[in-house]
Amino acid sequence: MALKFGSWMIALGCFFALAGLSLFPAAFGTPRDVSVLSAGAMLFSTGMVLAAGGFYAKARHWAESDEPRTRSAAKAKRRTCHQCGTAESAVECRVHHLHLCPDCLAKHYDFRSCAYVPSVRQSNPRGKGQAAGA
Repeated sequence: MALKFGSWMIALGCFFALAGLSLFPAAFGTPRDVSVLSAGAMLFSTGMVLAAGGFYAKARHWAESDEPRTRSAAKAKRRTCHQCGTAESAVECRVHHLHLCPDCLAKHYDFRSCAYVPSVRQSNPRGKGQAAGA
């Protein structure tokens, strides 16, 4: 979507810039008209800003498409308990930023200061549309 939108912005910007450039000869004719010159300059600068915004949208799309895949894969592998390091984590203590298994949760539990949330489950490797039994 960002690639198409960026292309349309570049095309519209080039059209505005061309329209602005076409007004410059009319401004420098025999009866000099300052209002036509300022209108041409306004159209040209608006076109250049639109074209630059289109290039920026395309560059941001290409820069973001490569980076998040490597970071999310490294984060998803951490599912072990931070206390014992052997069992799979069941909850996360949001106050202390610890993933805990059920055995270590009993040792760590403090209802006054800790806030617990379930650990994130791994996604279905088959995809969202398929059932597990199929």
